Amino acid sequence: MSKTSRLERLRALTPTERRLLAEALALLPVATVSLRLVGLRRTQALLQRFLRESSLREGIDAPAVARLVSIAARHGPVRATCLPASVALDSLLRRYGMRGRLRLGVRRHQGRLEAHAWIEHEGRPLLEPGVHSRFGAFKAGQ
Repeated sequence: MSKTSRLERLRALTPTERRLLAEALALLPVATVSLRLVGLRRTQALLQRFLRESSLREGIDAPAVARLVSIAARHGPVRATCLPASVALDSLLRRYGMRGRLRLGVRRHQGRLEAHAWIEHEGRPLLEPGVHSRFGAFKAGQ
């Protein structure tokens, strides 16, 4: 994809979408480093403490937030894997008054054990439709 078309796509975003994209771009490196240094639970607590709930809600829905986090994870300064992207998405959903549920799952693929993380909102996976059929999710508390 050319830089021109990326710039055109950026310009096509609404001001709210640009703000969310900027927040995701800033949040993903923090989530990535924090997960490595202090682990999942502490990272979640840290982000919840510092990302105050926003009164801005107009034109924001969970799939749109997921799309922008996905763009930031693929094209930002840090190429975030599934866990940091999911933690960042969950944090942004909470910031804008929505609830997500972090899911962790595993599968055996070509003789190897693979793990994956994703966020569900209202029972549907965000970021990756169909992830339920590929990974068996752990139940809460396991």
